[in-house]
Amino acid sequence: MSLRVSVVIPTRNRMEKLRRALAAVECQTFRDFDVWIVDDCSTDGTTELLRQGRLQEDYPDIPAMHVLFNGRPVGAAGARNRALDRARGEMIAFLDDDDVWLPEYLARQVSTLDRYPEASASYAACTEIDEHGRQRRPDFRPLFEYDSPLLHLLTESFVHTLSVFVCRRRALDRVGPLNDRLLIVHDLDWYARLLMSGGTIVPVPGAAIVRHEIPGGLIARHREWFEEEQSVLSRVFRERRECAYREGHVRTHRALFFARVGISRKDYSFAALRLLEAFRKDPVRCLQIIFLRTLRNLRREHPAAGIVGS
Repeated sequence: MSLRVSVVIPTRNRMEKLRRALAAVECQTFRDFDVWIVDDCSTDGTTELLRQGRLQEDYPDIPAMHVLFNGRPVGAAGARNRALDRARGEMIAFLDDDDVWLPEYLARQVSTLDRYPEASASYAACTEIDEHGRQRRPDFRPLFEYDSPLLHLLTESFVHTLSVFVCRRRALDRVGPLNDRLLIVHDLDWYARLLMSGGTIVPVPGAAIVRHEIPGGLIARHREWFEEEQSVLSRVFRERRECAYREGHVRTHRALFFARVGISRKDYSFAALRLLEAFRKDPVRCLQIIFLRTLRNLRREHPAAGIVGS
Protein backbone atom coordinates (compact mmCIF):
# COMPACT_ATOMS: atom_id res chain seq x y z
CA MET A 1 0.00 0.00 0.00
CA SER A 2 1.48 3.32 -1.07
CA LEU A 3 2.16 6.21 1.28
CA ARG A 4 -0.30 9.08 0.81
CA VAL A 5 1.76 12.12 1.95
CA SER A 6 5.39 13.05 2.45
CA VAL A 7 6.00 16.19 4.51
CA VAL A 8 9.13 18.18 3.60
CA ILE A 9 10.66 20.53 6.21
CA PRO A 10 13.93 22.41 5.54
CA THR A 11 15.56 23.92 8.62
CA ARG A 12 18.52 26.07 9.61
CA ASN A 13 19.18 27.56 13.05
CA ARG A 14 15.57 27.51 14.25
CA MET A 15 15.57 24.76 16.84
CA GLU A 16 12.66 26.02 18.94
CA LYS A 17 10.54 26.89 15.92
CA LEU A 18 11.30 23.51 14.39
CA ARG A 19 10.09 21.88 17.61
CA ARG A 20 6.85 23.86 17.34
CA ALA A 21 6.39 22.83 13.71
CA LEU A 22 7.02 19.16 14.50
CA ALA A 23 4.58 19.27 17.42
CA ALA A 24 1.93 20.52 14.99
CA VAL A 25 2.75 17.74 12.52
CA GLU A 26 2.54 15.15 15.31
CA CYS A 27 -1.00 16.35 16.13
CA GLN A 28 -2.38 15.84 12.62
CA THR A 29 -5.65 13.92 12.51
CA PHE A 30 -4.63 12.41 9.15
CA ARG A 31 -1.98 9.76 9.85
CA ASP A 32 -0.79 8.26 6.53
CA PHE A 33 2.35 10.37 6.13
CA ASP A 34 6.07 10.49 6.72
CA VAL A 35 8.33 13.48 7.42
CA TRP A 36 11.58 14.51 5.74
CA ILE A 37 13.70 17.06 7.62
CA VAL A 38 16.66 18.59 5.80
CA ASP A 39 19.16 20.31 8.08
CA ASP A 40 20.93 23.00 6.05
CA CYS A 41 24.10 23.18 8.20
CA SER A 42 22.58 24.56 11.40
CA THR A 43 24.98 26.00 13.98
CA ASP A 44 22.58 26.35 16.92
CA GLY A 45 22.68 22.72 18.12
CA THR A 46 19.91 21.46 15.82
CA THR A 47 22.33 19.31 13.82
CA GLU A 48 23.68 17.58 16.92
CA LEU A 49 20.20 16.83 18.29
CA LEU A 50 19.09 15.39 14.96
CA ARG A 51 22.25 13.27 14.54
CA GLN A 52 21.81 11.85 18.03
CA GLY A 53 18.14 11.09 17.38
CA ARG A 54 17.09 13.08 20.45
CA LEU A 55 14.81 15.43 18.55
CA GLN A 56 13.12 12.52 16.81
CA GLU A 57 12.50 10.86 20.18
CA ASP A 58 10.54 13.92 21.35
CA TYR A 59 7.84 13.27 18.73
CA PRO A 60 7.10 9.54 18.94
CA ASP A 61 3.64 9.86 17.38
CA ILE A 62 4.99 11.05 14.02
CA PRO A 63 4.59 7.89 11.89
CA ALA A 64 8.08 8.07 10.33
CA MET A 65 10.77 10.74 10.39
CA HIS A 66 13.76 10.86 8.04
CA VAL A 67 16.63 13.33 8.44
CA LEU A 68 19.09 14.53 5.80
CA PHE A 69 22.16 16.67 6.47
CA ASN A 70 23.65 19.05 3.94
CA GLY A 71 27.43 19.22 3.73
CA ARG A 72 27.24 22.93 2.94
CA PRO A 73 24.41 25.47 3.10
CA VAL A 74 22.35 25.33 -0.11
CA GLY A 75 19.32 27.44 0.82
CA ALA A 76 15.67 26.51 1.20
CA ALA A 77 15.11 25.42 -2.41
CA GLY A 78 18.19 23.21 -2.49
CA ALA A 79 17.31 21.70 0.89
CA ARG A 80 13.78 20.93 -0.26
CA ASN A 81 15.07 19.37 -3.47
CA ARG A 82 17.21 16.91 -1.47
CA ALA A 83 14.11 15.65 0.30
CA LEU A 84 12.08 15.62 -2.90
CA ASP A 85 14.64 13.31 -4.49
CA ARG A 86 13.83 10.72 -1.83
CA ALA A 87 10.25 11.32 -0.69
CA ARG A 88 7.80 8.85 -2.19
CA GLY A 89 4.42 10.00 -0.91
CA GLU A 90 1.59 10.22 -3.42
CA MET A 91 1.34 13.87 -2.34
CA ILE A 92 4.04 16.27 -1.15
CA ALA A 93 3.23 18.70 1.67
CA PHE A 94 5.66 21.54 2.32
CA LEU A 95 6.15 23.11 5.74
CA ASP A 96 8.54 25.91 6.69
CA ASP A 97 10.15 25.36 10.06
CA ASP A 98 8.68 28.60 11.44
CA ASP A 99 5.07 27.84 10.45
CA VAL A 100 2.39 25.78 12.18
CA TRP A 101 -0.43 23.60 10.83
CA LEU A 102 -3.71 23.17 12.68
CA PRO A 103 -4.56 19.51 13.42
CA GLU A 104 -6.99 19.15 10.48
CA TYR A 105 -4.55 20.56 7.91
CA LEU A 106 -3.44 17.37 6.15
CA ALA A 107 -6.91 15.85 6.37
CA ARG A 108 -8.47 18.79 4.56
CA GLN A 109 -5.70 19.02 1.97
CA VAL A 110 -5.96 15.31 1.13
CA SER A 111 -9.76 15.48 1.07
CA THR A 112 -9.62 18.37 -1.39
CA LEU A 113 -7.24 16.62 -3.77
CA ASP A 114 -9.28 13.42 -3.53
CA ARG A 115 -12.36 15.46 -4.42
CA TYR A 116 -10.59 16.90 -7.48
CA PRO A 117 -8.54 13.99 -8.89
CA GLU A 118 -7.45 15.99 -11.95
CA ALA A 119 -6.03 18.87 -9.86
CA SER A 120 -2.26 19.06 -9.60
CA ALA A 121 -2.12 20.84 -6.25
CA SER A 122 -4.15 22.58 -3.55
CA TYR A 123 -3.60 25.51 -1.22
CA ALA A 124 -5.18 26.47 2.10
CA ALA A 125 -6.00 29.73 3.83
CA CYS A 126 -3.69 30.99 6.54
CA THR A 127 -3.38 33.45 9.38
CA GLU A 128 -0.31 35.67 9.07
CA ILE A 129 1.81 36.60 12.09
CA ASP A 130 4.22 39.48 11.66
CA GLU A 131 7.59 39.95 13.35
CA HIS A 132 5.88 41.73 16.27
CA GLY A 133 3.42 38.89 16.89
CA ARG A 134 0.43 40.66 15.38
CA GLN A 135 -2.06 38.43 13.56
CA ARG A 136 -4.14 39.08 10.46
CA ARG A 137 -6.16 36.99 8.05
CA PRO A 138 -5.12 37.98 4.52
CA ASP A 139 -7.90 38.75 2.06
CA PHE A 140 -7.07 36.58 -0.94
CA ARG A 141 -10.10 37.55 -3.01
CA PRO A 142 -8.86 38.82 -6.38
CA LEU A 143 -9.21 42.53 -7.05
CA PHE A 144 -9.87 41.87 -10.75
CA GLU A 145 -11.01 39.12 -13.07
CA TYR A 146 -8.22 37.31 -14.90
CA ASP A 147 -8.11 35.46 -18.19
CA SER A 148 -6.10 32.62 -16.67
CA PRO A 149 -4.90 31.29 -13.30
CA LEU A 150 -1.35 32.11 -14.43
CA LEU A 151 -2.13 35.83 -14.75
CA HIS A 152 -3.94 35.73 -11.40
CA LEU A 153 -0.88 34.11 -9.79
CA LEU A 154 1.62 36.56 -11.28
CA THR A 155 -0.49 39.57 -10.35
CA GLU A 156 -1.78 38.79 -6.87
CA SER A 157 0.26 35.72 -5.76
CA PHE A 158 -2.73 33.87 -4.34
CA VAL A 159 -0.42 31.17 -2.90
CA HIS A 160 1.69 33.15 -0.41
CA THR A 161 3.82 30.41 1.11
CA LEU A 162 4.72 26.78 0.50
CA SER A 163 3.43 25.97 3.98
CA VAL A 164 -0.15 26.10 2.63
CA PHE A 165 0.65 24.08 -0.50
CA VAL A 166 0.32 20.36 -1.30
CA CYS A 167 1.07 18.93 -4.75
CA ARG A 168 0.81 15.52 -6.30
CA ARG A 169 4.05 13.61 -6.79
CA ARG A 170 3.26 13.14 -10.47
CA ALA A 171 3.01 16.91 -10.94
CA LEU A 172 6.40 17.38 -9.31
CA ASP A 173 7.92 14.72 -11.57
CA ARG A 174 6.47 16.45 -14.62
CA VAL A 175 7.43 20.03 -13.73
CA GLY A 176 10.81 19.25 -12.18
CA PRO A 177 12.53 20.42 -8.98
CA LEU A 178 12.57 23.87 -7.43
CA ASN A 179 14.99 26.35 -8.96
CA ASP A 180 17.75 26.47 -6.36
CA ARG A 181 19.31 29.53 -8.03
CA LEU A 182 16.40 31.54 -6.65
CA LEU A 183 16.88 32.26 -2.95
CA ILE A 184 13.47 33.81 -2.31
CA VAL A 185 10.86 33.28 -5.06
CA HIS A 186 11.56 29.65 -5.99
CA ASP A 187 8.01 28.87 -4.85
CA LEU A 188 6.41 31.46 -7.18
CA ASP A 189 8.62 30.19 -10.00
CA TRP A 190 7.46 26.59 -9.42
CA TYR A 191 3.77 27.51 -9.23
CA ALA A 192 4.13 29.40 -12.52
CA ARG A 193 5.89 26.48 -14.17
CA LEU A 194 3.14 24.15 -12.95
CA LEU A 195 0.40 26.32 -14.47
CA MET A 196 2.38 26.81 -17.68
CA SER A 197 2.64 23.02 -18.03
CA GLY A 198 -1.14 22.69 -17.92
CA GLY A 199 -1.44 21.94 -14.21
CA THR A 200 -4.22 23.23 -11.97
CA ILE A 201 -4.26 24.50 -8.38
CA VAL A 202 -7.46 24.37 -6.33
CA PRO A 203 -8.27 26.08 -3.01
CA VAL A 204 -9.05 24.15 0.16
CA PRO A 205 -12.48 25.40 1.28
CA GLY A 206 -13.13 26.72 4.75
CA ALA A 207 -11.32 28.63 7.46
CA ALA A 208 -7.59 29.20 7.85
CA ILE A 209 -5.68 26.07 8.89
CA VAL A 210 -2.11 27.42 8.85
CA ARG A 211 -0.35 29.94 11.09
CA HIS A 212 2.20 31.55 8.81
CA GLU A 213 4.98 33.56 10.36
CA ILE A 214 6.08 36.43 8.10
CA PRO A 215 9.88 36.14 8.07
CA GLY A 216 11.44 39.41 9.16
CA GLY A 217 14.58 38.49 7.24
CA LEU A 218 12.62 38.08 4.03
CA ILE A 219 10.93 41.47 4.33
CA ALA A 220 14.31 43.04 5.13
CA ARG A 221 15.61 41.58 1.85
CA HIS A 222 12.81 43.23 -0.13
CA ARG A 223 15.17 44.62 -2.78
CA GLU A 224 16.53 41.16 -3.55
CA TRP A 225 13.00 39.78 -3.43
CA PHE A 226 11.87 42.39 -5.99
CA GLU A 227 14.76 41.64 -8.36
CA GLU A 228 14.19 37.89 -8.24
CA GLU A 229 10.48 38.28 -8.84
CA GLN A 230 11.11 40.57 -11.80
CA SER A 231 13.35 37.92 -13.36
CA VAL A 232 10.61 35.30 -13.00
CA LEU A 233 8.02 37.63 -14.54
CA SER A 234 10.31 38.40 -17.47
CA ARG A 235 10.89 34.72 -18.18
CA VAL A 236 7.18 33.87 -18.03
CA PHE A 237 6.23 36.66 -20.41
CA ARG A 238 8.97 35.61 -22.84
CA GLU A 239 7.68 32.05 -22.84
CA ARG A 240 3.98 32.92 -22.82
CA ARG A 241 3.58 35.60 -25.43
CA GLU A 242 -0.20 35.21 -25.25
CA CYS A 243 -0.03 36.75 -21.77
CA ALA A 244 2.21 39.64 -22.79
CA TYR A 245 -0.71 42.02 -23.39
CA ARG A 246 -1.28 41.98 -19.61
CA GLU A 247 2.36 42.46 -18.65
CA GLY A 248 1.86 46.15 -17.86
CA HIS A 249 -1.04 45.38 -15.53
CA VAL A 250 0.95 42.67 -13.75
CA ARG A 251 4.04 44.80 -13.26
CA THR A 252 1.94 47.77 -12.10
CA HIS A 253 0.27 45.62 -9.45
CA ARG A 254 3.57 44.15 -8.25
CA ALA A 255 5.28 47.57 -8.18
CA LEU A 256 2.54 48.86 -5.88
CA PHE A 257 2.90 45.81 -3.67
CA PHE A 258 6.62 46.41 -3.28
CA ALA A 259 6.02 50.10 -2.67
CA ARG A 260 3.95 49.06 0.37
CA VAL A 261 6.72 46.70 1.49
CA GLY A 262 9.29 49.48 1.10
CA ILE A 263 7.21 51.85 3.20
CA SER A 264 6.80 49.20 5.90
CA ARG A 265 10.60 48.86 6.03
CA LYS A 266 11.12 52.65 5.95
CA ASP A 267 13.00 52.27 2.67
CA TYR A 268 11.34 55.33 1.19
CA SER A 269 13.62 55.69 -1.83
CA PHE A 270 12.79 52.12 -2.91
CA ALA A 271 9.09 52.73 -2.27
CA ALA A 272 9.10 55.96 -4.27
CA LEU A 273 10.78 54.25 -7.23
CA ARG A 274 8.21 51.45 -7.20
CA LEU A 275 5.32 53.93 -6.98
CA LEU A 276 6.73 55.95 -9.88
CA GLU A 277 7.20 52.75 -11.84
CA ALA A 278 3.57 51.77 -11.28
CA PHE A 279 2.26 55.12 -12.53
CA ARG A 280 4.52 55.07 -15.56
CA LYS A 281 3.52 51.58 -16.63
CA ASP A 282 -0.26 51.97 -16.32
CA PRO A 283 -1.59 55.09 -14.53
CA VAL A 284 -5.26 54.08 -14.88
CA ARG A 285 -4.73 50.59 -13.46
CA CYS A 286 -2.51 52.06 -10.74
CA LEU A 287 -5.29 54.36 -9.55
CA GLN A 288 -7.81 51.50 -9.74
CA ILE A 289 -5.65 49.30 -7.54
CA ILE A 290 -5.09 52.06 -4.97
CA PHE A 291 -8.82 52.81 -4.83
CA LEU A 292 -9.90 49.16 -4.55
CA ARG A 293 -7.28 48.36 -1.90
CA THR A 294 -8.29 51.40 0.14
CA LEU A 295 -11.98 50.48 -0.13
CA ARG A 296 -11.30 46.90 0.88
CA ASN A 297 -9.28 48.01 3.91
CA LEU A 298 -12.09 50.35 4.98
CA ARG A 299 -14.60 47.52 4.72
CA ARG A 300 -12.41 45.30 6.88
CA GLU A 301 -11.83 47.99 9.50
CA HIS A 302 -15.38 49.35 9.80
CA PRO A 303 -17.91 46.52 9.44
CA ALA A 304 -20.10 47.95 12.21
CA ALA A 305 -20.70 51.07 10.15
CA GLY A 306 -22.42 49.04 7.47
CA ILE A 307 -19.35 48.83 5.23
CA VAL A 308 -19.18 45.10 4.71
CA GLY A 309 -17.10 43.00 2.34
CA SER A 310 -18.65 41.30 -0.61
